Amino acid sequence: MIRSVALGLTLFGVLCCARAAWAVQDSTQPAELENVRAELEEARSAIEEARHIAEQIVVEAQQQANQIRKVVAVNDMPVDLTPVEIQRGQVAVEIAAGTVEEIAVAIMPSDWRVLVDVKNKDILQKRFQYVSTKSRDQALRDLLSPIGLKHQYFFDLKDEAGAKKPLLVISQR
Repeated sequence: MIRSVALGLTLFGVLCCARAAWAVQDSTQPAELENVRAELEEARSAIEEARHIAEQIVVEAQQQANQIRKVVAVNDMPVDLTPVEIQRGQVAVEIAAGTVEEIAVAIMPSDWRVLVDVKNKDILQKRFQYVSTKSRDQALRDLLSPIGLKHQYFFDLKDEAGAKKPLLVISQR
């Protein structure tokens, strides 16, 4: 019987503590729920603000891309320049590691072809760091002279259809 009484008192104590805990939990639960709701609303507004900012960034990026496309289209159009304008035209070239041919292509107008005619194949594969803002002709000389190469312009070459296809030939001296 003592065991039963002890067990009864223990159960009674557990039940009383549980009821007290439920009462405390019931009183704090609405306050916690309000805090969670407030945090959720803040998170929703932050997500909406981030979404709005992202949409603005996308619109601005698209506008900038369209402007770049327009500039590229204007600059990429073949322009009929005279030989003097080709040779004296200022260039702005910066290449971190390019072959002679890659650098020459960057120096020349977009409608020009470049032919590198050398016997020493090592020169074709060697990579150079190159920066120039000089005239086209001077930039080519600065690139080619130190490695024993020269260049020659062929302004009046045409393709099968009769369209102008100028050519720059790079060769050994």
